[in-house]
Amino acid sequence: MVQSTGLAHFGRKRSIAVALILLLAAGCRPSSDAAPAEYLQSGPMVGYASPREALLWVQTNSPADVHFIYYDTAAPDRRYATATLRTSKDSEYTAKIIADSVFPAHRYAYELYVNGRHVERPYPLRFQIPSPAGSVSGTPSFRLAIGSCNDFNDPKFDGQSEPYGGDYEIFEQIRARRPDLMIWLGDNVYLRQGEWNSREGVLYRYTHTRSLPELQALLGSVHHYAIWDDRDFGPGDSDGSWWNKETSLEAFKLFWGNPCFGLDGRPGTTCSFTWADVEFFLL
Repeated sequence: MVQSTGLAHFGRKRSIAVALILLLAAGCRPSSDAAPAEYLQSGPMVGYASPREALLWVQTNSPADVHFIYYDTAAPDRRYATATLRTSKDSEYTAKIIADSVFPAHRYAYELYVNGRHVERPYPLRFQIPSPAGSVSGTPSFRLAIGSCNDFNDPKFDGQSEPYGGDYEIFEQIRARRPDLMIWLGDNVYLRQGEWNSREGVLYRYTHTRSLPELQALLGSVHHYAIWDDRDFGPGDSDGSWWNKETSLEAFKLFWGNPCFGLDGRPGTTCSFTWADVEFFLL
């Protein structure tokens, strides 16, 4: 049984001068002994899950070592650690890390560590491992949320007098309904005029959208899957002839945790996955 929650349309002297330059440069990025939360740009987010693993995602704002500690909520004394990855500018400081010491039909809590230090979040961080169809434990019902048209205001770059975005409390309303997974149906990011022409512009918009404070709690405890539409692909009403589609796909792959990106050797957002006894096709 699937419960579907359709939620759409969200909108002097040289030495002194050198010292000052170094001090200012250090202020641009957190120092090595900064509190770990200062390195966090967005997330963590829960991506896909299968009966043997789950994907965890996070974005920092400068190079950092990230990993996760997780445990079965029914046996919290036994803890597992993921691999540690170093975020870098090449990947917009994003990291995808697999939790693989898991069992079907179990629920897990997890913690984020940046540079070896725990980053506390003011909301629960959870993921779950679905039961495969026909398992001995049965096939439980689950709840699915869907949404699209996710436009966040950006006064620095928005030219219209009345912003499109707003009412961000909808994300907490979605989380309050406790969906197991959410599928983002496109226009998850609204590229602004001209941003779609450059890699820097596309990655800036993805980062800005993913960093909305009201979104973070939902990202941290619900499994997220996504497809795209024209606004997170390129200009309005763009299609497969768009010349910069490879950059659009690169950003999509960096920021979403689908189990696959394309089928039969053809890159894209097309994918399929199974949750319990339901098969989903991402078109």
